[in-house]
Amino acid sequence: MIGRNLEVERQLIDDLLDVSRIVHGKLELRPEPVDLHGCVRAALEVCRSALAAKGLQVTLHLKAANPTVGGEGARLQQVFWNLLQNAAKFTPEGGAVTVRSREREGGGVIVEVSDTGAGIAPGLLTKLFDPFEQGGAEVGRRHGGLGLGLAICQGIVQVHGGRIWAASAGPGQGATFTVELPAWPPEPASEPEAERQE
Repeated sequence: MIGRNLEVERQLIDDLLDVSRIVHGKLELRPEPVDLHGCVRAALEVCRSALAAKGLQVTLHLKAANPTVGGEGARLQQVFWNLLQNAAKFTPEGGAVTVRSREREGGGVIVEVSDTGAGIAPGLLTKLFDPFEQGGAEVGRRHGGLGLGLAICQGIVQVHGGRIWAASAGPGQGATFTVELPAWPPEPASEPEAERQE
């Protein structure tokens, strides 16, 4: 029990530090080529016990032909760990979680994490990524946590040059979180028009 409590406290401190770095623009990266499919699979292994404890069926459809993006693998794994942990938390026993990837038009990768869980009210979709937002007071009381995970996901994805958003048909209808990241290597910056004419 002491060990579990210490781990919870360590995670809370890490999350608060990450939010502080994101808010103050201090979350820096040393980008390198990263296999996004590898990040998804590594995050799934970390979350496997939480998913298995509720008997959730997990399906992977990783179809992106080139899943290479630029960034830090540990940070991108953190994004998918948070999304899978949320899916495990908000999906009832016997539900399903599906992870899909595809190539983004114009280059890059899109990954979707879908569940058959509690769903999200339309009015909350734009607030989910705010720090300490838990989808309403009742949800916060029922599921616990500080509501920092999605804010951290958004900050990490944005510093990688991507974006993240949520979709849901409403309460009880499940949810899908979509992560979109640019290709690696990044497109070279074009020269200013004046310099090209010279």
